[in-house]
Amino acid sequence: MTDPVSWLVFDLGGVLVDVAPAEVTLATLARRSETTEATLAPLLRERFVETPYSPAERFQTGELDEASFHAELNAALARPLAFGELIAEVEAMLLGVKPDTVDLLARLAARNRVACYSNTNATHWRYMARAFDFFRHFDQTFASQELGIAKPDARGFEHIARVLDTVPAGCLLIDDREINVRGARAAGWQALHFSDAATLANDLSALGVDFECRP
Repeated sequence: MTDPVSWLVFDLGGVLVDVAPAEVTLATLARRSETTEATLAPLLRERFVETPYSPAERFQTGELDEASFHAELNAALARPLAFGELIAEVEAMLLGVKPDTVDLLARLAARNRVACYSNTNATHWRYMARAFDFFRHFDQTFASQELGIAKPDARGFEHIARVLDTVPAGCLLIDDREINVRGARAAGWQALHFSDAATLANDLSALGVDFECRP
């Protein structure tokens, strides 16, 4: 029997926020820096499945701040990028909200405790907080660069369950990356692999999660 869900925990990129494909960002930065994609790709890897972590992964765990990430990336580029140029390209990865999912989030938040847990970085977190209003629906927010831990590391899931004052099985992760879904389940959480808002609504209903109906 499935445990009751105490907390719904949303990923952000790919779930609530539309994100440019990684290959598009890679091609843009390679062109701007006159550097081959083969050189740049390992520096921008964001999978957290092998060590040492890439500069982009260390940026997402808070080991590198914006200035340090900029300096480390520039050390490998054929043409160094200005700080503002790099930050603008990082911000440009975020294309806008997914309206159907944001609508579902609002309806869920009316009846449930809702949090987010995002593998993100200081630039994206600041940009999202400024540009998008869905944060008002969250009772708690967790960002990898503030925790110092990124999904699928079990320590992040264990920490969040403690902060939310619930057993791991009471947390339900909603994430578009299968590796994070598997990581959450390995840590004792429930988890759903996100594809679209309609499928998510059906999956949540099947689990007995209540949400406010549209008027």
